[in-house]
Amino acid sequence: MIVNPFNADLSNSYSLSFDGTNDFVDADNCATAFDACNAEGTFVCWINTTATSGSKHLFRAVADSSNEIFIFWHNSSDEWRFTYEAGGTGKKVQHAAGTTDSDTTWRHFAMTWSASADELKAYVNGTIVEEPVGSLGTFSGTIAAVDFGSNTAGGAYFKGYMDEVAIWNEALTAAEITAIYNGGTGHIPFDKTSGAYASSANLKGWWRFEEGSGGLIDNARISGTDLVLTNGATHNSTVL
Repeated sequence: MIVNPFNADLSNSYSLSFDGTNDFVDADNCATAFDACNAEGTFVCWINTTATSGSKHLFRAVADSSNEIFIFWHNSSDEWRFTYEAGGTGKKVQHAAGTTDSDTTWRHFAMTWSASADELKAYVNGTIVEEPVGSLGTFSGTIAAVDFGSNTAGGAYFKGYMDEVAIWNEALTAAEITAIYNGGTGHIPFDKTSGAYASSANLKGWWRFEEGSGGLIDNARISGTDLVLTNGATHNSTVL
């Protein structure tokens, strides 16, 4: 467990646990925050994957079948797919990680997209993976459905632990992604400038999962936009 000695509020005592069968987090209350990021954005999370059998989503934010953003384990290809589909143009960074992603090791995932820069990037443990992807489409519609740990359609359930999820309506720089990874969980307050990290003004959602009990998860950035633990997703003391 990592504890920030300068701010007790940023201690890291809990993560969320998913069983891979039907657990997920209903984040529809936060769809407006994700919609604000539909053209320019960054999504980050820590995960500890306990199985890669079967395809699974870390998160999915959907306007419709032609406009969606997600990170997905494609089981038959043994790869993570960081996907941005806009106006029917689906683009993805494909990261072949093999079964090492089921070795119960904590890893940091980050995905950035930018319509203005026409670029999609993916990072694992603070380092960019594969080549950036361009020729992005134009996102249309309004994001209304968001899940963590499933595909918003009742399938592709994640098995393992998840912690420290956040989203920005800005494509964070490589230096910022690296700083966030090097800080671990709880060392960088995303709502404040800290070293190389300077994007606090564009933070739209930040879920620390520190409640420890109950069925709701607070958004540390925007009050009144709680996540809902569904079908047995639970708080757990397994942390980085």
